[in-house]
Amino acid sequence: MWLLAIITASFFCECVDNGDAVVPRRKAYPRIVTHDSVFAKIDNLPIYFEVNKNAKIEIDTVNTNLDIEKSTQWINVFYGKYNAMIYLTFTPIDKSSIDKVILNRTQRISLNIGDYPSEVLELTNANGFSSQIFTTVENRVTPIQFLSTDGMNWVVSGAVYFSGMGISDIDSVAPVINVMKRDVVHSLKTIGDDKAY
Repeated sequence: MWLLAIITASFFCECVDNGDAVVPRRKAYPRIVTHDSVFAKIDNLPIYFEVNKNAKIEIDTVNTNLDIEKSTQWINVFYGKYNAMIYLTFTPIDKSSIDKVILNRTQRISLNIGDYPSEVLELTNANGFSSQIFTTVENRVTPIQFLSTDGMNWVVSGAVYFSGMGISDIDSVAPVINVMKRDVVHSLKTIGDDKAY
């Protein structure tokens, strides 16, 4: 009987109107609307490479030689909605230069990762390109970097840079990192697709 009286009393206490009492609310994370998964080929490259159609392509013409088949190409892929840029480098190689180029790019990736934990995804596509994608969520400046090569003619490397996002919480940045990683994975799965020409 006493137990029933205590439960009833506690129920009525919960129903009492607190008037204008301030009650803390849960912190909401910003909702980020992401781009669709629609991709298109970048024109004027010596190899086939696709990026998200919603991104803006900037080709570095200052450093590009007239003979694009034998020169390094720099491409910037800008995602305005995310304030993010993918910096891409297409470097021609041969047997004598491949080790030096790959060592240079892996050292740069390692410096960008620093002491943060990183996840490495390795994939090989049907066109003979082997790729590594480094995801370092805690590094909010360069959370995604990648390196891809066919082992004979090209080394393609890139890094996703965020600038001015103003978000310090990893959970808030995670949706954008996931979308950018999705796009990078798609690009590396289709790189060098000669059937598209």
